Amino acid sequence: MLRSRRFWLGLVGSIIFMGLFLYRTDLVAMLHALRGANYWLVIPGVACYFVALWFRTLRWQIILAPLGQVKLRRLWPVVTIGYMANNLLPVRLGELVRAYFLWDKERISKTAGLATILVERVFDGMALLLLAMLVSLVIPIAGLLQSLGTRTGVNWLVLTLALSIPFFVATALMVVVAWFPAGVERIMERAAVVLPRPARGRALDLARRFLSGLSVLRSPRRLFAIYLLSLPVWIAEAAMYMVIAFGFGLDLDFANWGLLGAAMMLTTVISNLGTSVPSTGGSVGPFEFFAAETLVILGVSRDGASAYVLVLHLALLAPVTLLGLFYLWSDNISLSRLAQKSQQAEPLAGPVEGVQGGEP
Repeated sequence: MLRSRRFWLGLVGSIIFMGLFLYRTDLVAMLHALRGANYWLVIPGVACYFVALWFRTLRWQIILAPLGQVKLRRLWPVVTIGYMANNLLPVRLGELVRAYFLWDKERISKTAGLATILVERVFDGMALLLLAMLVSLVIPIAGLLQSLGTRTGVNWLVLTLALSIPFFVATALMVVVAWFPAGVERIMERAAVVLPRPARGRALDLARRFLSGLSVLRSPRRLFAIYLLSLPVWIAEAAMYMVIAFGFGLDLDFANWGLLGAAMMLTTVISNLGTSVPSTGGSVGPFEFFAAETLVILGVSRDGASAYVLVLHLALLAPVTLLGLFYLWSDNISLSRLAQKSQQAEPLAGPVEGVQGGEP
């Protein structure tokens, strides 16, 4: 793990963005804002986050449906442990942990499970972009992106394209691959001839498993349901942002609750799209920077925005991490052992599309 280039790239990214965040913050003023906050409002804020997590679980159940029917109460701990692992482990190893834990509990192919998680991430991005478009009816986003571009030293148009285009391209590519699996498989077979025979068989087997994880995209009804369920995920998370914002008096910086809600939704969008920047577990650094800069551009004081963002990020990370660790403790599994097993190669034996999950 420590030898991974992605790990060191993520660490450098976190240090740079956290350094920028702290450099632009008056620490004394931020501490004063932290002392004056109402922390009781963190509790309903965290409740909103778990509502979002429930919608994530429901959405994943639909994405997994072609591979196996898994009951929500069995899938919930798997999702929670995956998010816990993402918060604690570098280079998004939590995705591997979640896919492995799904295989361990439900015997659904780990590679296919990873494909379903990719579907999840791409639809998250598409939902955030739609919500950003809706917010633009209230708050001019172009000016905000220009300001963000100036503060990051990146041309605002390049920044906008970097935050949006990958999701459109990934969505289109996944849908095409899902709808034409036979053609894709023929292309893979021709490309695999350069590999030695044993490696060729394994590569094709894993590729077929990955394609099976995209099979949900062949159903227009399920495709629509996945996208539709992505919206309450982020609306509930934005509600968390808004509830905790009241605890820091950020509502006083906006003319009415409607503008506050739009600002919190926009902060949700920018802070989460910004976490695509390489960083350590939990996106420490990029989250603080992009969330705080968005709020400052929208008119919130620097000290208030910085204090709020620190508490908000802690509320986003700590409860789900503790719950995930509790589930691991209940199963008598250590995180290090789970992370190690999740990186092991998937066995070739067994059906490509996974065994039907659910109650034994």
